[in-house]
Amino acid sequence: MVFSSRTTVKNGKELIKNVFYFQEDAMLDCNVYCIVDHETDEIALFDAGNGISLKALIEGMKKFDLQFENITKVLLTHEHVDHVLGIYPLTKILKDTPPQIYAYGRTADILRNGDESQIFPRGLGITPKMLGLEIVPLNVIDLKEHKEFKINSEFTFQIHYTPGHSIGSVSYYESSQKLLIPGDLVFCGGSFGRFDFPGSSLTSLQKSIKQVNDLDVKYLLPGHMSISDNGNQQIQLSYRMVMSISDFR
Repeated sequence: MVFSSRTTVKNGKELIKNVFYFQEDAMLDCNVYCIVDHETDEIALFDAGNGISLKALIEGMKKFDLQFENITKVLLTHEHVDHVLGIYPLTKILKDTPPQIYAYGRTADILRNGDESQIFPRGLGITPKMLGLEIVPLNVIDLKEHKEFKINSEFTFQIHYTPGHSIGSVSYYESSQKLLIPGDLVFCGGSFGRFDFPGSSLTSLQKSIKQVNDLDVKYLLPGHMSISDNGNQQIQLSYRMVMSISDFR
């Protein structure tokens, strides 16, 4: 294995009751979010990281008395390596009771087909072997026909198709908590997702950021870097920045 996790325990934080944030590792990883069903203790995981950071995530969860065996759902924001590879070791260690995986449209198709070329965009210069993992077809439920995803009486996420960074990108919005999980669509500090990967598009990215800019967001929980409890201000800054550029291709 060429890559290895730089942390043994992922730093975590309870943002609001039953919503937990675990910070990305330094090496091609992503932020991971846990929503806990207070009625059953079941956990919905939003994105899964790069696989090699899974052990550190499990150790981080333990600090909050969250047991990885209670992960019953994994909801993905898009198909890229740093967000989906954690699924493969997770389903192995939970082989008797594997979590149900959810993704949108093309992301669901890519994972069902085990399409390595889409999970590892060209230009990154890495392969599954370098991460010590094997890409195999997965059982995935497509969210394309769903407008909402209900975790329990406390959390119901609206599903917003937000392509641009990737063709299968989706954002999850919980209106009662004003909470947005946008994957790599938009970040804090005026940043936004890359649009130079296969299937990406600046025009689509601009339209998608405008779409989430119209939502009432307090908690912005992106796929990378920091999080914010001043979501709309951060999204508006990113929208102004992305609208100021033109496609270089």
